[in-house]
Amino acid sequence: MTLVAGLSIGGMPAFVGDLLLSWRLKTGASIPTRNEDAPYECADGQYIAGLAQKLVIVRAYLLVAWSGTYSEARRLIQELDKVLPDREAELHGYDVAFEILNTCAEGTELVALFITEKSVRPFGVRTRGFELDNRRIYLLGSGAAEFFEYLQQHAEVLPAQETPDGIAARAALLRFASQSLVFQWKVQTGLEHAWGGGFEIAYPTREGFKKIGNTLFRAWLVDEGGISHSSGRSFFSRYCAQDLHLSCFAPGDQTHIIPSLVGERALVPEFESVHPEWTLDTYFIKSTGAIVDFARYHPPHRPVKDVMRFAKGELVGWAMDREYVEQCARRAVVSSARGRSFEISRY
Repeated sequence: MTLVAGLSIGGMPAFVGDLLLSWRLKTGASIPTRNEDAPYECADGQYIAGLAQKLVIVRAYLLVAWSGTYSEARRLIQELDKVLPDREAELHGYDVAFEILNTCAEGTELVALFITEKSVRPFGVRTRGFELDNRRIYLLGSGAAEFFEYLQQHAEVLPAQETPDGIAARAALLRFASQSLVFQWKVQTGLEHAWGGGFEIAYPTREGFKKIGNTLFRAWLVDEGGISHSSGRSFFSRYCAQDLHLSCFAPGDQTHIIPSLVGERALVPEFESVHPEWTLDTYFIKSTGAIVDFARYHPPHRPVKDVMRFAKGELVGWAMDREYVEQCARRAVVSSARGRSFEISRY
C-alpha cells in the first residue's frame, strides 16, 4: 500500500512518496516511525513488511512514481532502465517506453514523467491528474484520500503564488511529510492504512529530476512558559548516490538504508559531517492546541549550525542550533492565535 502525490501550484511540480511496504504474511519489520521490530497489522489485514523507494529516477529525464505491487514496479522500472538511452535527445519518441508501461499488471498504478526541452510530460497508468483551485494534483495508492483531505483542511499550506523554481510546492509536500512522520511516531496515523514509514520528494530541474536530500525533521512541544521541549522522534534523510539513508534519533539512533531500484550501490565514506539543506520544525502549542510549522531552506554554500555526524553511514551524533529553535518557538506562540500556520524561509 502507498501514498504517492504530485502537486503543482501553477509552476514546476513536485512529488512525494512514502516508503512503506505491506504483505499478507505476518512478519516483523524495522521502520523509522516504529520503536520496535515487531509484527504490525494494518486495517486491511496485511502486515508491514519493510521499506522501498516509490519515486524512482530511471534517467535524468524520467521519473516513475508507483503504487501497488513491489515486484511488478521493479520489473517495469528495470526493463525501462535496460532499454532507455542516457540522454533525452537520443530517445526519438516514447514508443519504447510505452511498450513496457503498457504491460503493467492490474493492481499497480504509476505516473511516468518525462522532461522535454519545453515541459514536463506526465503519462499515467490507471491514474490521472485533476485540477483543484488552479492546482494540478496526482494521487496514487491507499493513502490518496488522506492526502486529499489534508489539502482541503490545511488551506494555509498552499500559497497563492509559486516561485519560478517551484520551491513552494516542494515546501508544501515537505510539510506534509514532516507532520506525517511526527503523527506516525506518536499515534500511528497512516500506518493503519499501510502508508508512511518515511517519505521522499522528487522534482524537475533544468538538469533533470532530483530528490530532496539532507533534510531534518523535528517536533517540539511549547509549554505555557513558551519553552520548547522535544515532543517526538527526529529524522534526517539524505542520499548516497541514489540510495536513501533515513536516520531516526532522540530517542534512539538508527539508520535505515533504502536502495534505489536502479543504479549502482553507493560507497559510504568512513566519516562524514552533513549540514541539513531543509529543516522542518513542527511546534505543538500546549496553551492553545495549535500546530505551527516552519520550513527553512539553506543552500549548501551557506551551511547552518545544525550538523549530523556519520560513521560508515550510521548516525553517531549531532549538534543543534538551539537559538533558531527558540526563535521559532517564540514566533509559533504568536502565530498560534491564528490556529494552524506555516512559514517558509530561506537562510
